[in-house]
Amino acid sequence: MKGMPPLILALLASSLVLTIGRGVTLPFITIYLTEHYHLLPKSVGIILGASLAIGILSGLYAGYLVDKFNHRTLITVSISSFGLSFLLLPVLPNVTGVLLVLALLNASYALLSITLKACIASWLPIEKRVKAFSMNYTLVNVGWAVGSSLGVWLAGFSPMLPFVISGVLALGTVISLGWGLRNIPHKPPQTGQEQKPLPKPNLRQTLGILARDRRLIYFTLGSTLGSVVFGQFAGYLSQYLILVSNAEFAYKIIGAVMITNAVIVIAFQYVLSSRMKQQTLLKWLFLGTVFFIVGLIGFMTAGESVLFWMIAMAIFSFGELIVIPVEYMFIDFIAPENMKGSYYGMQNLSNLGGAINPVMCGFLLSYTAPAVMFIALIAASVAGLVFFWMGHRLAAQGSQ
Repeated sequence: MKGMPPLILALLASSLVLTIGRGVTLPFITIYLTEHYHLLPKSVGIILGASLAIGILSGLYAGYLVDKFNHRTLITVSISSFGLSFLLLPVLPNVTGVLLVLALLNASYALLSITLKACIASWLPIEKRVKAFSMNYTLVNVGWAVGSSLGVWLAGFSPMLPFVISGVLALGTVISLGWGLRNIPHKPPQTGQEQKPLPKPNLRQTLGILARDRRLIYFTLGSTLGSVVFGQFAGYLSQYLILVSNAEFAYKIIGAVMITNAVIVIAFQYVLSSRMKQQTLLKWLFLGTVFFIVGLIGFMTAGESVLFWMIAMAIFSFGELIVIPVEYMFIDFIAPENMKGSYYGMQNLSNLGGAINPVMCGFLLSYTAPAVMFIALIAASVAGLVFFWMGHRLAAQGSQ
């Protein structure tokens, strides 16, 4: 990250710390809700699913806020709300409060992630943005790996301790950012001749512009289908393994593939991203889709070989580490300078694909042959590439 502005470096470091905070608590929130409130699995699922959906849908309004207000103010507000949510969760008396606070937590994180993308787009030239997007994704993976391991250790002392640590990490990040960035100018450095800032549309105008931009709609649909493929891969692989084998073998394989995924993403994300250029994004996306398809075929044919499962996951992971930063760069490519946040907010809706995945895969595994699930995921991956191609073609023609 040599040559990156201090603001970007500070935000990337903050992203790492905050992801560690999420990793300390969120992987174990299901266990906490079940034991503390004595809830049935379906009730836990409703709470988590509803709060996640609220967080994803709030991203559309969060993007509008990013375009209208100072980025530093939004960062401070989002991280503070994020930290307070963790501190509130262990003291709430009923599940209604839990649902509301989890929704606040997810909405705060959506606002923060969209603001971070907008800062990268504002403070960096085009050739450095894909590197910054990729580095952030790498740090997120590192944070989840560190946070989940730390969470297991902390929960051994007290089930409340992970919440406290997550909240303290977030509030400590707010204080550190406020102190460390006090002398950094609020506006990004100007490149070339300074231009008069474009007028910022109101909410109604913003929604109208987003709805009319076919490039954005195609890219968002493509991202949603991509999220169906890789957003919850551990979940659908677990469902498949338990169906075709047993729980013991499923735990063994999931442990092996999760480690493989983390190693591949952390080791190769930055290496590959440094070779990506805006002019060749569609070619990279095609390559990423090929990796997804080969990886899914590998899952379908791996049988009981742990080595084959790990090889298939390694191939699948290369698709993931290519596609995610490329999707961000496609949005950056078409978004007007005065609406970067709104466009990223629209693209954030693609995370709904991760919510669609367990429903779709569960239905297919229940009513069709197990291999049909992988065929459907391959079809989703190809369809996502087609939507990106359609959006890219419109963008290249200079039309919406």
